[in-house]
Amino acid sequence: MIARRLTKPVELWACGRKWQLLITHRVLLDIGELTGMDAMRVNLARPSALVLRAVLFAVLREAGAVISLEGAGGMLQPGAAASIRASLIAAWRASMPDPEEEEKPVSASAEPPLTALEAWATARYDLRLSDEEWLSMTPRMLHALSQHRLESMRWSELMMGVLCAHTVNHSFSAPKKPTSPRSYMLHPWPENCLPVYGETLISVVADVPKKRKAK
Repeated sequence: MIARRLTKPVELWACGRKWQLLITHRVLLDIGELTGMDAMRVNLARPSALVLRAVLFAVLREAGAVISLEGAGGMLQPGAAASIRASLIAAWRASMPDPEEEEKPVSASAEPPLTALEAWATARYDLRLSDEEWLSMTPRMLHALSQHRLESMRWSELMMGVLCAHTVNHSFSAPKKPTSPRSYMLHPWPENCLPVYGETLISVVADVPKKRKAK
C-alpha cells in the first residue's frame, strides 16, 4: 500500500502487535458512518468518547487488525486513553495536509472545509481518480496531487498571459503602464512566491551595459 510508504509512520499496540495508523478517505467515511458526522470536519482536539472509539476502530480495521467496535472501546481504559488519543492525533496530523503558512482569520464568510462528497467529486472529476484510488489515499496525498495539478495550470496560464501581455503592451493603443502576464492568469501565484519570468531576466541583462556607462 503506497500510503504506508509515503506517510510518516505512527504505530499503536493492539491485538498483540503493532499497527501503523493511517487516516485514509476510507477511514474518514467509516468514521462518518459510525458517528453520523462528516468526518472531514472531525476535531480530535476534544473528541467525545463516541468519536474517539470510532476513530480507533476505523484506523485499526484499515491497518488490518481484526477487532470489533466494542473491542476498540474496551481499549480506551482510563490508564490508556490518553496515550491512544495522542497516537490518533499524531496519525491524523501525518495523514492531513500541512496548514497554510498564512492562515486567513476565521470569519462568518469564510468557506467551510470540504465535505466528504465534495472531496470525492474533486478527486474523480479534477484528478480522474478511481473510487479505490481515492479511498486508499490520505488527504495529504490527495492534496499533493492537487498542488501539482494547480502548478501545471499556472504555468499554462502564464504562457498565455505572456502572450496576452506582449500583445497588449505593443498594440497601437498600448497602456501607459505595461500590463503584467500575472493579470491574465486565473490562478496566479501568491505574491510571496512569484516565479521569475524570462522577460524579467532579459530586461535585467539588457540594462547592465547602461548602468556601466552611467558610472
